[in-house]
Amino acid sequence: MDVYEDVYEDEYDQFQRDVHVLIRGTLNASIRYLDAEMKTQLADIEAAMKKPLEDEYYEHLVGEHADVLDRNSSQKQFVGNMALVALASRLTHALRAMARSAESFSPRKKRYGDTSMSEFHRLWNEYKERFEIDFSANADRIAFADTMNGVRNQIVHAGGEANPFKGQDDLHWDSGEAGYLDMRFSEKYPEYVSGTGMSAEVSVSEEQLGKAIKSSVGLVGWLAGELRKRELSSINKP
Repeated sequence: MDVYEDVYEDEYDQFQRDVHVLIRGTLNASIRYLDAEMKTQLADIEAAMKKPLEDEYYEHLVGEHADVLDRNSSQKQFVGNMALVALASRLTHALRAMARSAESFSPRKKRYGDTSMSEFHRLWNEYKERFEIDFSANADRIAFADTMNGVRNQIVHAGGEANPFKGQDDLHWDSGEAGYLDMRFSEKYPEYVSGTGMSAEVSVSEEQLGKAIKSSVGLVGWLAGELRKRELSSINKP
């Protein structure tokens, strides 16, 4: 084993690069493109509106103008949501990669949890049992992951709908919206919801994404240091 090579620090550095370039950089580029496209479309519509027009066609252009603005907002919401999905996936990849790198001093001998648990919780179990990392004493470092995972799952599995329709067996049409809409997500994570009722959608703001990125980078950096200390300790044992 090359004690001079810190594979955990390498993974941490790569994680930061990927977050900066592939996630945040791609999001920013997408938003710039969408805004440029919107401005071009609005300029064409506004130029047409300045010409002598029949009232009916003018109203049509007013509607087109509003549609362009709505579409831009919806598209930017979509790419913002996808950035959080990408972050969650890249974070679990980094944590698994570092755990695999630690096989040399702490082999993985079993499954650390079952499918009833989230992927993050299975990783916490693995890090605790294999490396004796105390997440109870460091709960603040991983607190963000449950929220990120919940939001990520709603985006992926419910198509971004915050209040999807309930299954046929759970419908109660005479009980208001709560009788036919599954409102568990919007009630648990109202800060990640735009709109109400059937039109409610998952919406990840730039600030929320930034906080998730900061927490993710901090977590990977901390665990990289913890694993490196354990690796060196195993090497130095008599």
